[in-house]
Amino acid sequence: MSVTRQYAIITGAASGLGRAIALRLARDGWHLAIADVNLEGSQETLDLVRRAGGDGQVERLDVSQPHEWAALAQRLEAAWPQLDLLVNNAGVSGSGEVGQYPLDNWQWMLSINLWGPIFGCHTMIDWLKRNPRGGHIINTSSLAAICSAPTMASYNVSKAGILALSETLYAELKKDRIGVTVLCPSFFHTNLLSISRMQTPEQFALADRTMRGASFTADDVAAAAIRAMQRKRLYVILPLRGRIYWRLKRFIPEEFLWFVGQVFKKGLPKKL
Repeated sequence: MSVTRQYAIITGAASGLGRAIALRLARDGWHLAIADVNLEGSQETLDLVRRAGGDGQVERLDVSQPHEWAALAQRLEAAWPQLDLLVNNAGVSGSGEVGQYPLDNWQWMLSINLWGPIFGCHTMIDWLKRNPRGGHIINTSSLAAICSAPTMASYNVSKAGILALSETLYAELKKDRIGVTVLCPSFFHTNLLSISRMQTPEQFALADRTMRGASFTADDVAAAAIRAMQRKRLYVILPLRGRIYWRLKRFIPEEFLWFVGQVFKKGLPKKL
């Protein structure tokens, strides 16, 4: 294997943003581990990656299981010369009010959205540190981590945890020449809702409407993610409205959260 080729693990790469990131990297000739529980979708992604100029392999991975992360690391370290990039992207969605949303759903959400990236970083960071060229981690959070919208507590908590994890790693890993980027996009159209757990049909319909009305795509988020990686930038917040919300949350947090609550009382907005 050529030591000049770059190697990445992408979780949740069978579709959506994970696939878009894989295809963006494929244009630069990366070798990718398409890591997902959906093997059929993963194979479709790999076929597209090869057509785009990259290469890779399908790896079945349940991100909520630390022993599967350990087994993946063992397999890849035996076959790859180095690890250049870890993309913790696998995730699920759901909504429901605190006290009403079942605790089983909370555990399901956090096990994938939060513990998945924790396990991934815990398992792969030492390997990244051994890369003489340095490396990078991309974690997929959400604008939900900033807006803390009503009825979305389990999702908000999981994504806020990823944001805090990424900010911590950014400081911890600088000395090791490992960059960290955290993605905080608003709603955009993917198949995320196909495995969601919503408290009511109305919440599902509102989320679906909002995703379909988004002004940007998974490809846009993927392109922004790779630009941020190349520039060693921490935050990717999309769209412009999201960056405005981020600043409002920082400077007038209580007023901002009141505003978000009022908006959601009227139903999930078409644009957030």
